[in-house]
Amino acid sequence: MKPWRHIISLLIIIVVLGAGFFLARALLMPESFGRYGHYRGDNVKEQMSVPLVHMESAFCEDCHETQYGDWLANKHLTVNCEVCHGHWEIHNGNLKTMKVVKSDDACMICHQRLTGRPEDFPQVVSLVQHIEDKEEPAEGAEVCLSCHDPHKPLL
Repeated sequence: MKPWRHIISLLIIIVVLGAGFFLARALLMPESFGRYGHYRGDNVKEQMSVPLVHMESAFCEDCHETQYGDWLANKHLTVNCEVCHGHWEIHNGNLKTMKVVKSDDACMICHQRLTGRPEDFPQVVSLVQHIEDKEEPAEGAEVCLSCHDPHKPLL
């Protein structure tokens, strides 16, 4: 028996597996893969044809001109209406289904103290302490809203 035969057999196996991999890749890879980057290029066109689920805040302007104007002129401008008011399609045409998020937990998602946030961003270290610091402490589930109007946040 030749001493190199097992090495040659191993190399043949590696070449066959490599060729099989590249053949399978060529057959299974979508034609548009890699056209615009490391993803399927046709996906862009497909995603653009999917109906919108969330709307821009400008969509709310026709029915809610006052709130929209207040929102547009203040600091919550970067917070889409649907963040607090829910999905537009649930509300559209049916005021009874509108569920405004009024809990303090919702406000604290953005306003709790985090070291990564800019120092000039309004942050509350402790909601309990923040409430106690006020002259007339609020109680109940809507503590934040008893002092703050989210459409006209403090400047």
